[in-house]
Amino acid sequence: MSTPAEMGKSGVLKTHEATSTSGYGLPVYILGLAFLIITVYFAYELLYRRTKGVAAGGPTFIIAGPSGAGKTALFTLLRYGEKSTTLPSVEQNISTTFRLPNLPDTAKPFVLIDTPGHQKLRHGMFSALQIAQTARTIHGVLYVVDASAISRPERLREAAEYLYDILRITERVRGGTDVLVAANKSELFTAVPAKRLRTLLEVELDKIRESRAKSVDKVGAGGDKHDGDDGDEDDSAVVGGNLWLGRGGEKEGPFKFEDLETEVTVVDGSVDNDKIDGWLGWMEERAVN
Repeated sequence: MSTPAEMGKSGVLKTHEATSTSGYGLPVYILGLAFLIITVYFAYELLYRRTKGVAAGGPTFIIAGPSGAGKTALFTLLRYGEKSTTLPSVEQNISTTFRLPNLPDTAKPFVLIDTPGHQKLRHGMFSALQIAQTARTIHGVLYVVDASAISRPERLREAAEYLYDILRITERVRGGTDVLVAANKSELFTAVPAKRLRTLLEVELDKIRESRAKSVDKVGAGGDKHDGDDGDEDDSAVVGGNLWLGRGGEKEGPFKFEDLETEVTVVDGSVDNDKIDGWLGWMEERAVN
């Protein structure tokens, strides 16, 4: 049996241990909270400012398009002046110090953003484009397609659907945002010429807007709200109860790029053969406007 002295001594010891434990708890909590705040801050810097905020910080060009079209190869050629073998991107490539070769003395360097083409990774492109439009820093979108594979129905459909979603955003600002359809790999035997490519895209875009308008009618009849592919409510022009890209409605005839506020230009070129003068000329025209 413990004596009172021993019990007292034991009691003091236990009290001291408890005090020590509680004394360490607060500093550990503060350190943990500080670590969490620092982690959130750097995540914000990397994920928000790097991918979205930069679009509002300076004159911006955005490179977009389906996977495998040559977007990152074009970014590398524009930014570093050299060609390189690239893999499909899973994150954006960004330069905030890009200068056009024939306009080296522009007041500010340009922001050049290369965006992933995979369908599940396109949200960053849509966000950056909307932010740049709101901030009035966007100078144009380079929409890169593989001209040598675009004649395949599935590749044409993919390219047209992504372009359709981009045009829905560019049409939200007065005057639109200029889009260059950069027909890459035009040196290959199977490549579709720019004029023919423009027609193919118009025909496919017409089919897409017809099918989407019908699907909206069906959803609307069910009382559900329709959202666009980029997560925002589709606010294209409403014609005859349908959501419609372009002027007029079904009675106005098939879709034409001329019906848009956005100016869409289709130009042949080749990253592999370093034939991008037409694309650079398009960028230079928009850079000074």
